[in-house]
Amino acid sequence: MDIRAVKFRVGHEWRIGALYRPASPGPAPAVLMLHGFPGIMKNEDIAAELCRRGMTVFLPHFRGCWGSPGRFSLTGLLDDARAALRLLSSYHHVDARRVGVLGYSVGGWVALRLASETTVAAAAVMAPALPRENEPADAEYLRRNGKIVNSPGFDEVWREYLRTAHDDHPEVYLGNIAPTPLLILQGLQDRLVPPAAGRKLWALAGRPKELREFPGEDHEFQNDRAAVRAVVCDWLQARLAAARIEPMPELVDVGGGD
Repeated sequence: MDIRAVKFRVGHEWRIGALYRPASPGPAPAVLMLHGFPGIMKNEDIAAELCRRGMTVFLPHFRGCWGSPGRFSLTGLLDDARAALRLLSSYHHVDARRVGVLGYSVGGWVALRLASETTVAAAAVMAPALPRENEPADAEYLRRNGKIVNSPGFDEVWREYLRTAHDDHPEVYLGNIAPTPLLILQGLQDRLVPPAAGRKLWALAGRPKELREFPGEDHEFQNDRAAVRAVVCDWLQARLAAARIEPMPELVDVGGGD
């Protein structure tokens, strides 16, 4: 496994990230991993496990996070993700037909948006945090954790958050993800992204789709990390392997309801 820093351009600014490349020769399947706000959880253990299984993994740092230039902006996250996906797909050691996306928390929201507009082989999201209008818990989370990102200040970030929540319509774009396979992971002890939110997204999405709920997990998925990591890596490995040789198989829906 080779892990190296990567620098890439988004418009007139630079972003940075980490590229995990497996020891086996390519072209190999790949996963774009999108972190949450403000980047507390990068899920590097999952990136390493995917790489050990033969997949190239790219973890871009969103604008204003972990040294990436620019000011943190919700509306700019999708632009960063688009540029990162283009870069990952362009590597000669990556099979562009077998590139998936994995997003956590607000990165899960970005992953859903990205998968709805771009052809990817698979999309997996962990506790996807879609912007919500006037949620006090969201305001407190942004205020507490926003201190470690380069941002214009809480008031401006919160105003942008409310505008984004008002303009975001998952009932419109979630249906566009199909026929790309979709996996939603949800902790039943999650107080930031309640289980009902994950079930609603699952119901709005087209098939093939799968919902995996973890009774003992909260928003960070740390209580039984090995089990969570295995579910994510097993699912992505199987979907990306199948993408090369045949159409995606129909998945059995677990939990939720249409």
